[in-house]
Amino acid sequence: MAQTNAPLGEGWNEKLQDGTTVRIRSIGERDAELELEFLNHLSPAFRSSRFLGLVRDPTPEVAHELTNLDPACAVGFIALVTHEGRERQIGAAQFHANAAGDRCDASLTVSGEWRKRGVGSLLMRHLIAAARARGIRHVCAYAPSQSGGGDRLAAHIGFQRRLDPRDPATVIYDLSLE
Repeated sequence: MAQTNAPLGEGWNEKLQDGTTVRIRSIGERDAELELEFLNHLSPAFRSSRFLGLVRDPTPEVAHELTNLDPACAVGFIALVTHEGRERQIGAAQFHANAAGDRCDASLTVSGEWRKRGVGSLLMRHLIAAARARGIRHVCAYAPSQSGGGDRLAAHIGFQRRLDPRDPATVIYDLSLE
C-alpha cells in the first residue's frame, strides 16, 4: 500500500493493493452526518458486535458523540472514498487515552464491502502513529470473541489476543508501543 501525503491538515490519500484511493483524515463534528450514514449502512449484527451490544440503532446523538472527540484525550480517523460524486465513509478508528496519558482504548470499524481490502490496516497504522506521537505506550481494544476477521488484522499489526477474564465472550487485544 503506497502512501501519498495530502496537504497538511487534510489527511492522507492512500492506495489499496487493488489501486483504489482511500482518503484517511481526522474525524470531527462536521462528520456527524457521514458517521450516521456509515453506522446505518453496517449490518445490525456487525453494529451490535462493534459496540459490544451497547448501540442497536444509531441516532444523531450517537453519531455526534463519535465525531465530537475531546482532543485532550482522544484521536479519531475516518476512511473515505469518492462514490457517485461525493465522499462516503467506509471506516473509522479512534482511541481514548487514560488520565495518565500512557494507555488508550482503541476501536476500529470498517463497512462490510471494504473489509479484507486493507482499510482497517491503514486506519490502525495511522491511529498507532498518533498514539506513539502522544507518548502512549500501550493500546488495548475489545471485541466479541466471535468477531471474525479481527483476529487476523490484530495479529498482522502485532496485537496480542486474550480472553477477558471477566467476560469470556469478549476478547482483549493488547499492543505495546515501547
